[in-house]
Amino acid sequence: MRRTSSVAGAVAVVVLAGGALAGCGDDGGSSGGGGSASRTPTSGSAGTSTDAGASPTSASPSSGGTSTLPPRKGTGSDAEEHRAEAKAAALLPAPEATSKALAHTPGKVVSAQIDDDARDRLIWEFEILAKDGTLQAVNVNPAGGAILSSHRERGEDDDLARGKRLLKDGVTDATAAAKAAAAKGTVVSVTLKPENGGHWSVETGPRDRDWTVPLNSVTVSPERND
Repeated sequence: MRRTSSVAGAVAVVVLAGGALAGCGDDGGSSGGGGSASRTPTSGSAGTSTDAGASPTSASPSSGGTSTLPPRKGTGSDAEEHRAEAKAAALLPAPEATSKALAHTPGKVVSAQIDDDARDRLIWEFEILAKDGTLQAVNVNPAGGAILSSHRERGEDDDLARGKRLLKDGVTDATAAAKAAAAKGTVVSVTLKPENGGHWSVETGPRDRDWTVPLNSVTVSPERND
């Protein structure tokens, strides 16, 4: 008889528990029970956080899209690497890249060149004689024009002295030299040289040719290798 009473008591507990669960389903779980209705996400929850009348936002192109990464350096012959450099420079021509660099660090460009970084990505590298008299390095992404990095150059006393001596008001600057040489090909580097009273040495691709632009005009002539 004791065993029968225990079974009957267990059945009663199950029946009562079933009724309680059914009651939670009827009232939508609002009575504080752990019903499934209380776990159903609703619109405007933390997962979406949208407000009435608000338009959704999209990620900007600079938030990691591959189109904003610098192009890769060529890994084949010298000719292939020259073509890769010219292709990178064509994405952001030298005058436009110079404008980006000077907007970040005002001053006078001493050199600008497409070169590979530590991860074999092609970038615009600038040396700028800043207005405070220091030599600053500024790196610009040719794919979009973003500033990748900047820092003060140390141990480049010759470049600093050359810039201070030659880049006076009224002389042909790096932008003018690049624009003048653009008729010869895609400009991949513009470098201030001290020889013959100072001039710009400009390299164009993809054929890897060197040109000279004097500081007192925008005449372009083939560079002589002494």
